Amino acid sequence: FLSTVNSNQISPMGTLNLERFVDENYFPYVSRQKRPSTHRGYRNMWKRYLKPRCGQLRLRDFHTADGEQLLVEIARQYDLSRTTLKHIKNLMSGVFKHAKRIGAINGVNPMQDVSIPKSRPAGETYAYSLEEILQMISVLPEPASTIVATAAFTGLRKSEVRGLLWENFREDALWVTQSVWERFVDEPKTEQSK
Repeated sequence: FLSTVNSNQISPMGTLNLERFVDENYFPYVSRQKRPSTHRGYRNMWKRYLKPRCGQLRLRDFHTADGEQLLVEIARQYDLSRTTLKHIKNLMSGVFKHAKRIGAINGVNPMQDVSIPKSRPAGETYAYSLEEILQMISVLPEPASTIVATAAFTGLRKSEVRGLLWENFREDALWVTQSVWERFVDEPKTEQSK
């Protein structure tokens, strides 16, 4: 053991519990690198599903079997879709990727071989029919009817509709130049969105 410590294979940061590592290292990184909505989503997922179950485990003591059991427990307690369970696994995987990048742990990401437990499939997204859209537009006052028409006929995300500016309509086209989520103004989510 001492030869491992002396050879710098174990980082003192690896002795932090997951709660402290996530709060002091991972979330500040996410705040700098990801969109604010992603940061909030990760925080909410961590707080609700993960922190109570694994927050006190030391970073270096978390193994694949712990990740497997973690997802099984969450799936047993909550009626989550397979997609949500994948998001939870991806969040934990991101925590360990970051830990590896900054030298807090070495070796394989313990979430790499964790499987997603059997769960309900994701629900189908409802798409309004043309008749329903026209009915909404006809009963809504302005500017709500214009907003609904824009959203329905452009396929823009809600944050992209919120970010539209008058100057975005030019050359008989609508140009998406920004995205607004809560009070945060950012680039559109993807290059294709522009």
